[in-house]
Parts: sequence; C-alpha cells; structure tokens
Amino acid sequence: MIAWNLISDDPRTVARDPQPAYRNMVSLVLDEVRRGIDRVAAMPESSRDLIQEYRAVQLRASGSSVYLADPQTVNARLQDVVGDARREILAAQPGGPRKREVLEGAVSRDSHALDRGVELRTIYRDTVRDHALTAEYARTMAARTGGRPAQYRTVVGDFERMVIVDREQAVVPDHIVEGSAPHAAWLVTDPAVVAVLAQVFEAEWRRGQPWSGELRARGGVVDTVSGTGGVRTNARQRVILRYLCAEESQPSIARKLEVSKRALETEIAELKALWGVHTLNGLVFQYALSPDRLIDDSAAAEDGPETAVA
Repeated sequence: MIAWNLISDDPRTVARDPQPAYRNMVSLVLDEVRRGIDRVAAMPESSRDLIQEYRAVQLRASGSSVYLADPQTVNARLQDVVGDARREILAAQPGGPRKREVLEGAVSRDSHALDRGVELRTIYRDTVRDHALTAEYARTMAARTGGRPAQYRTVVGDFERMVIVDREQAVVPDHIVEGSAPHAAWLVTDPAVVAVLAQVFEAEWRRGQPWSGELRARGGVVDTVSGTGGVRTNARQRVILRYLCAEESQPSIARKLEVSKRALETEIAELKALWGVHTLNGLVFQYALSPDRLIDDSAAAEDGPETAVA
C-alpha cells in the first residue's frame, strides 16, 4: 500500500486519495512498457551486428581454417607447421629467385627435416634456373648424402603458392578477406580441402622439369627486370613466349591467360612481327636467342615475406 502511495509512512498511518496514486502507477507501468518496446524494436539491428561479428570470427577461426592476417604471423605459423613435419613437405613457390638471407637460413632448417626422413619437394618458377644463389642452394640440398636429398622442379608460367605438410595441413594465400594484407594467408586443416590442394600440387609437379641446381648455359645471367640492352618485349609477351617454349597449346595458353583464342592469336601475330618471322617455330627460335629470355619478371616478388621452405 505504501508502494502504491495509498497510505503515508508517517508515524501515524493516514489513508490517501487513491486516484492520484492510481494515475502515478499507470504512468510508471506505461513508462516501463515503452522502454520494453524500445528494447524490442532495437533487437533486429543489434542482432544483425552480432550475426556479422559472429560470422567474421567463424570465417577467420573456424574448426578447419585459421586466418593469418600478416606476414609475421604467417611465417611464425609456417615455422611451427614445417618444424613438426613427420613424412612430407610439398612447397610451391611462384615468387622466383630467393634472397640470400632466406636461402642461408633454409639450408639448416630444411636439412633438419630431411635428416628426420621427411620428403621435401619444391616447385619453383623456371626463372630460378638463371639465378646463381637459388641454384647453389638447390645443388646443396639435392646432393645431400645424409638423410634424404631434396627434390626440385621448375614450371614455366604462374601457379598458386602453397605449403602442404604431411597432407594434413596446408598454408595458402588469402583470396577471400576483403582488405587483407598483401601476404595474408590461411592455415587449412580440413582433410578434404588439403587432399584437393595436394592433387593440385601433384599436377604442377608432373608438368614441371626436374632441377638439381644447374644454371642454364648462357653467356650472361640476368635476374632483374632492368639493365638488359636490346629487350623488345613486355612482361605479358614474355609470359606467352615462355608458354610457347614449354610446348603449351594455344587453347591452353588462352585459358591460362583468361583471354579468347582470337585475342591470343593477335598477340602472337604481334610478337611474330616484332621479330619479322612468320611461324611459331621461328618466333620461339628468335626468342631463345634474344636477351628477352634472360629477364626474370618475378624479381619484384622477392620483396614479399618468405615461407618457411625456401
């Protein structure tokens, strides 16, 4: 009764007019109802924010994939994963020639894995065959007499970067997080996804050319994109020429470059005109004799973070 303000709480109990008390209680109840309605009205907006946050967290740290947001995190996780390898390390490295400090650190690290009996297979771009430092590293690792020797193959053209360990874990570049750092990556542990990645690697391995660190027999070695006299092609034209030298068919090259067959034919015609030849054989021959073949268009990739396997 006191709460309803129907009686006073003075020392002497006194009844009060119930009408003002009733109006006061109705007002209080209505205020509470309005606050409840406001909370309910705000729930959809709040729930949308929560759903978005939840999905973002699940995307970056699901049960089968972990998002690695920066190069330092990528390399630290790779060190752990590669260091725990028991059977096999498959590495696809499209970045071109390695930097000296990376190669020097890789000899010790990779030797420990090979000494444990781990099989190490690495795919490089064809341009490493012109790079003395990378070639020296490959010769050292391929000629090992204790434990296992490492195996290398080179591929003309582009391929996807990946490191697969024991066919149980894989580290791959990020292609789905909007605004991510240039060298962000994912650690993938889903068995089905890792199995598919291993098949992609094996397909590239089959089309690669075995390499044990031999430098190409040439008068000079060029592993930068500048400073070579007489170069007449741009980077895209050299990609096409490398595919042609690797005996890729024109339909296959067009698919890889994501252009129509007619557009590719036009580009090849321009290349023929550049050297004044009329056949593909003549074009490939002229390219093989030119300084253009010495240009390493992947040299700029050395500036990015290196994976744990050189």
